[in-house]
Amino acid sequence: MKICVLSMQRVPNFGSVLQSYALKKILNNMGHDVEFLDIQYNKADDDLIRNFRSDFSAECQKGGFWSKLKKVDRYAINRIRIKRKSNMQDKVFDDFVNNILGVADPKKNYDLCIIGSDEVFNCTADTAWGFTSQLFGNVEQADCVVTYAASCGSTKIDDLPNSVVNKIKEAFSKISAFSVRDENTEEFVKLITGKKPERHLDPVIIGDFSSEIKSVNISTKVPKRYCIVYSYYNRINKPEEIKQIEKFCRKHSLEIVSIGAPQMWIKNHLILTPFEILTAFKNAEFVVTDTFHGTIFSAKYAKRFVTISRPSNYNKMKSLISDLNIEQHYSTDFSSLEKVYRVIDDKKQIEDLAIQGRYHTVEYLRRVCAQP
Repeated sequence: MKICVLSMQRVPNFGSVLQSYALKKILNNMGHDVEFLDIQYNKADDDLIRNFRSDFSAECQKGGFWSKLKKVDRYAINRIRIKRKSNMQDKVFDDFVNNILGVADPKKNYDLCIIGSDEVFNCTADTAWGFTSQLFGNVEQADCVVTYAASCGSTKIDDLPNSVVNKIKEAFSKISAFSVRDENTEEFVKLITGKKPERHLDPVIIGDFSSEIKSVNISTKVPKRYCIVYSYYNRINKPEEIKQIEKFCRKHSLEIVSIGAPQMWIKNHLILTPFEILTAFKNAEFVVTDTFHGTIFSAKYAKRFVTISRPSNYNKMKSLISDLNIEQHYSTDFSSLEKVYRVIDDKKQIEDLAIQGRYHTVEYLRRVCAQP
């Protein structure tokens, strides 16, 4: 079967590309041909939601003259280095998408389109594509449309005007099977369609990357003993947060490194491939993260880690932490690093969960691929 996947593979972060790769690998192993369809901006759709965007600017570093002046004083040299490294990392992501994932031809026709996983339903997010009904089922390139582990992210149905809800309801009518990955999205789909969607785990959780990382050697790229800080671009920026992480790492003689997106206060920003990052998490002494996929990487590979939710990702993080049974690694702030450091992750539990989740995923995909 010819399948196009409509997902977030163009978003330059490790979670986006690895969840795409994991889903593609499962489908390839089932005998299907898979390519990734790019999201298409639709001005008519996006105009319906322009005044209803989510605002999580409080999570980012505050602007203004004095803030910019401080950045120049403290981080000017590091910003120059990081800009160059960020460009290098984006090139790694582009190569992976084009050469490993494979981009679909928008003029081709496919037997099936799978929307997901990741935040494909997060229509209030401030993204380059905004709100497009394509992500909710209006996929003209496919004869049949389903979803897999789709997420609304921070979007709730109460956040949307009636015009957007009606547009989504119309697009949803073209989807023959719904799979979501969290409680918020389950409720979202149920309220709009009247049907309860199936729940599945994110592809990174159930994905088997053992053969991909078997020959990976990053010994020359990472310090001997290090702590990974994994977040979105400069999101960990409050002085008290930085001081708590630095104090903890000094106590345990750990060098702080950032991966994926840089934090301006961290000098050592590593440039890695998607498979190298999994090895980096595996070899790290500790991981500090406040992202969904950073939590998954940690649960699967890291010895010790702490995960912290933000207002922008609380909905999906709440479900993830419960699904993976990793409440002991969760904290509301950075003051409990020492306490969480003493908790060692139960890898056997995660492995068993991944095997079980993979079985349910394959069963679902076989069922939807067999639809007339």
